[in-house]
Amino acid sequence: MNLVALYGRLTRDPELKYSQGGTANCFAVIAVNRPMSKEKRQEAEASGQPTADFISIKAFGKTAEMLANYFHKGNRIAVEGRINTGSYEKNGERVYTTDVVVNRVHFVEAAAENGGGGNNSGAGGGGFAPQDNNAGYYPIDNADVPF
Repeated sequence: MNLVALYGRLTRDPELKYSQGGTANCFAVIAVNRPMSKEKRQEAEASGQPTADFISIKAFGKTAEMLANYFHKGNRIAVEGRINTGSYEKNGERVYTTDVVVNRVHFVEAAAENGGGGNNSGAGGGGFAPQDNNAGYYPIDNADVPF
């Protein structure tokens, strides 16, 4: 089974392109922190060792358009997908690639946390963040709960 779940931050704005057939293609890189204790992380940073992995991702179609329109450099993001390997010839040498092909993208932070949330700010200026933290909820008296 080829399943991948990543949680990290975008290292740059996603790059959206369209194929000749009109299919959206989006490319980005996610910085994913390596699991290590606080002490080990400080030790690694002090000695110039990496504390994160930089993973290339690809998305296609509507997923690609959503990624490009609503996510920007520095945003926290969670993605689900599969590993895709490949190779190509460059200057007479074989170059091997490993990417994650994204099936699903998850919003991790609200628009207010990440500076507005991209192009989704309409009337009211809320982006995709909730306008009222209590919206859709109503007060309840605990005496009315039967358990």
